[in-house]
Amino acid sequence: MNIRSNVLVIRIVLLAVVSLIASLAATAALAAPPATVATCDGIKDAYPILGTQCANQYAKINHAPATAAERRETYAARIAVLEVFRKALLCNGMYNASKSAQQRFSSGEAGHLQALALLNVAMTGAGDPNVPALYTAADLNDVSINKQQCK
Repeated sequence: MNIRSNVLVIRIVLLAVVSLIASLAATAALAAPPATVATCDGIKDAYPILGTQCANQYAKINHAPATAAERRETYAARIAVLEVFRKALLCNGMYNASKSAQQRFSSGEAGHLQALALLNVAMTGAGDPNVPALYTAADLNDVSINKQQCK
């Protein structure tokens, strides 16, 4: 190979590398923390992995569970969604979200904890086997995440 051939190969490789970097940068730009909309889709816009987990768990929630299995699955899914929202709240804090954005992510916690308590009562009242322990605000406060996991 002569010098001209080597230069041509190097230019082609450089173009390929630049193209790859540009496409990766565009993909990374799509995820833009902090999350501003307090929905699974809003979380997904900023943190794609958390948002996907949220949507998958939310799909398991049955708003009128009729059997012990449905109540248990709904209970676990509600906890998972609540924890994803708390993780998004924590991630937002690491990305300096505005106070109003943070408020949007925490404002529904009390209502969701109440829904879990009511579901727990329904499970106990129906005589469901293996009723899980009541999930409380203390449990929610134990949720943690580090910045590298905010994806």
